[in-house]
Amino acid sequence: MKRMMMMTVAVSIAAMLGGCCTAQENQINTMRSKMDLLMNQANSSKNQIAELDRFNQTLTAESQAKDAQIGNLNLRVSELEEENTTLKSTGPVVTNKATGKTAIGWMEGTVGDKISVGSDVLFSSGRATLTTGGKGALRSVANAIKANYAGLPVRIYGFTDSDPIVKSKKLWSDNLDLSANRAMAVTRYLISQGISGERIETIAMGATRYVTSNASKTGKARNRRVEIMVVKQ
Repeated sequence: MKRMMMMTVAVSIAAMLGGCCTAQENQINTMRSKMDLLMNQANSSKNQIAELDRFNQTLTAESQAKDAQIGNLNLRVSELEEENTTLKSTGPVVTNKATGKTAIGWMEGTVGDKISVGSDVLFSSGRATLTTGGKGALRSVANAIKANYAGLPVRIYGFTDSDPIVKSKKLWSDNLDLSANRAMAVTRYLISQGISGERIETIAMGATRYVTSNASKTGKARNRRVEIMVVKQ
């Protein structure tokens, strides 16, 4: 009887142990399934991140290409602005009979050909430092001199209007002083563009030799100028 009871207990324990093992295996399998799911999700996330990186690289390349296009457009706009600035100061056109080349804005004279560039184009008010637009205008002047008047003497005349120096009194003693410094700025820039300094004579005219009345703002603007003359005789 005791033997029968012991066998019964042993079977029960074995059954219980077997049940425990089955439950643990089920838990392990469940955990493995969750781990597999997480791994799949992680791999999917990695693929998405890689795809986003490729998309970001594409956007960056397109943005850089657009920036380059914008830079080129801005450069072209600057060139056009310089050309427009030059055209604002132009007058008649002189043609070199020997070369057939034309010099826009130049006026033919008995002593020499000259071009007048407004000081408002070349400089800020009361200043003698060339603006970007002023440099663009003078580049065209320098090219015309080299193409049409190689080797000839050049005179640079600086003029002002009749208004006395007020706002920039700390910089210039009078209009003659201002006109001298503006003429010298033009001279230095033409030298930087390949015009020999030996050929250039720089002259300050101040508030003299008006081309029109100083009674209006328009007249004053016309009188504020730098004249560049190439002496032919």
